[in-house]
Amino acid sequence: MEDDKIKLNDLIEKPENYFIMLRPASKKRNDLHSVEINVEGYSDLFNLIMDLLKAGALALEGIEASEENVRDPEKYVASLLRVIEMLIPMEEGELLDILYYKHLNEKNETDSK
Repeated sequence: MEDDKIKLNDLIEKPENYFIMLRPASKKRNDLHSVEINVEGYSDLFNLIMDLLKAGALALEGIEASEENVRDPEKYVASLLRVIEMLIPMEEGELLDILYYKHLNEKNETDSK
């Protein structure tokens, strides 16, 4: 329980350590955010975009129907999974765990009274 208090104090004092996935897209608006996708350079970015487009086309056509027309369809699906992995907000998940366990501890204390 003591560790939860320390972590909650960290949350209050340094929320930027937990809320890192979304960044304000504009200083003037609070309703727009940006998400960072890491790439090795322009070529990697363009290849990633092309792979995502091809993965979408494969999904529409069905991989089996496209295998004779498309070389290495698994590569495009792997790129799609790579982007999805980059978009998972792991630090925010850690914050939710802290808050959830705090809630459970408080609920258990209330139920035991």
